[in-house]
Amino acid sequence: MPGQQQERIRLSSMGGESTCSNSSSGGSGSGSTTMKIRRRVVMMGAARVGKTSIIKQFLYDQFPDRYKETIEELHRGDYELPDGARLTLDILDTSGAYQFPAMRELSISTADAFLLVFCVDREDTWDQVKHFKEQIIERRGPKIPIVIVGNKCELTGRFLPVEITEAISKYDWECGYMECSAKENRNIVQVFKELLTQAKVQYNLSPAVRRRRMSLPNYVDNRSGSTKGRYMLKRNSCTVA
Repeated sequence: MPGQQQERIRLSSMGGESTCSNSSSGGSGSGSTTMKIRRRVVMMGAARVGKTSIIKQFLYDQFPDRYKETIEELHRGDYELPDGARLTLDILDTSGAYQFPAMRELSISTADAFLLVFCVDREDTWDQVKHFKEQIIERRGPKIPIVIVGNKCELTGRFLPVEITEAISKYDWECGYMECSAKENRNIVQVFKELLTQAKVQYNLSPAVRRRRMSLPNYVDNRSGSTKGRYMLKRNSCTVA
């Protein structure tokens, strides 16, 4: 991305739900095991807090130039890692409107982890995050991974100092906490690193991967059949009607 390089997450292993498949090495008779993991992350928050912008910065290095109301949109990142592990990360971008309670209930019941987003200059969005957090805990229990995300941290005129929102999130609510700026592409990767930490996912950030990032293919088009490079990332999205 112009002006700034973002590090990518290199995941070496992941606990919880996973599947393994065996493949044989040609001529050797020995087998190898490929770890395949799938995780569903649901992003919730009031309208116009920047949920879609965070996702698009993380997956596509893009910042939308205009606001478009989201009903529900599923984004998918398929990661093929140098150690052979494969991760599918499904990120569900939900509506900030109140008129879709059934969709929200389904999202809560099917998620493996949650990102709850508020604007640092809007107290009403903080209140909405609190409401969503209570809904999630009531439905899923206290052990479900949740990260509270304060977006638009480049703005002044906060309704509460960061020390207070962070302390409430971490110590009162027992959730993860991270602030970011989707507009300036600041701390976007760290948001998802914090989510992995809350989910007790083991990952390894390799300096070599960071150095190679700009020379590696960020996107692999399945139609082209291109598999150049040792680190590949496929990213797709679809709208759920």
